[in-house]
Amino acid sequence: MGDPVVPIYASVCLPWHRPVVENILSLKQQRRLPHAILIDTKSDQDGIGFLWHLMTLLLCEASTDISACGHCQSCRLMLSNTYPDILYVTLLYDIKNKKINKNIKIEQIRELIHELQLTRRFDNLKIAAIYPADKMSIQGANSLLKTLEEPTSHTLILLMTHNTGKLPVTIRSRCQAWSLDHPALATSLEWLQQRDMNQAEAELYINYSGGDPQLALRLRDAEYATLVDQFKQQFALYLKNEMDVCKLCSGLVSIELWLVRRLIRMVVVAYCYQLTGLNTKGEKSGTVRKSAAQKILVLASHLDHQLQVEDNNLNLQIQLEDVLISLRQIIIFE
Repeated sequence: MGDPVVPIYASVCLPWHRPVVENILSLKQQRRLPHAILIDTKSDQDGIGFLWHLMTLLLCEASTDISACGHCQSCRLMLSNTYPDILYVTLLYDIKNKKINKNIKIEQIRELIHELQLTRRFDNLKIAAIYPADKMSIQGANSLLKTLEEPTSHTLILLMTHNTGKLPVTIRSRCQAWSLDHPALATSLEWLQQRDMNQAEAELYINYSGGDPQLALRLRDAEYATLVDQFKQQFALYLKNEMDVCKLCSGLVSIELWLVRRLIRMVVVAYCYQLTGLNTKGEKSGTVRKSAAQKILVLASHLDHQLQVEDNNLNLQIQLEDVLISLRQIIIFE
């Protein structure tokens, strides 16, 4: 067997990330870096690029503004992902089950803690990054807690999450917290138009993405608008009994799972508003159907859990059929 392939992570720092980067870099320059930083990113896109940019910048020996020099020893090692004092913990691929683990295991956190206690190779920071931090097991989070309470010198722990609320309060309270928010609408539209979207297309996709320009770009590349139009037409036929649920779902399972989840959630959320007598701005716009509203809110709250199984298309189709049958019953009969 050959040596394992070392992943190479590309640094990502978008214009709206600048305030957070500047503040953290300022703390470094003032020698006031905390021992642990929690970064909450509102974007549900992969955050490792930002983490890698931040770590590279903190280790760079000749950074300019919020950019690493790219030439010093630290930068060269970071570019090749061989910096010896960087520890990165994330969800691992389970060879036996042939899928990504749902949690960061306690063994991973224990190994990280052990490595933090070892002598640094270089006279610089030793940085441990955990992403997505909210996926740590309860045991793993508890194991990390003592290290956060009694940090070793010259170390920095970076935790990044898309959902701060899922982290234990004991972890959050021991970190300095920063938030990577979505940019203003004008900034998002300008950024998207710089990536070959016209004004109308940019407005459409930023709406689909809930204000997240990175997600908007990914949705555009997946031709999500076309999928939405197709699904709306098919769902209307399904409600009128002109298309059966098996046919509707067999078409969905051929689409990437993350897109399917978005389509289903889009429809469920739309009916949540309609059945509670509100529009998307929270204003009264129709008659409240109390029983139906209560049931669809329950369905919405359990939706992500119901669509978790990813083993094969058969399991997914069964789940989709179950959700859509429940949705139709609520809409028509309640």
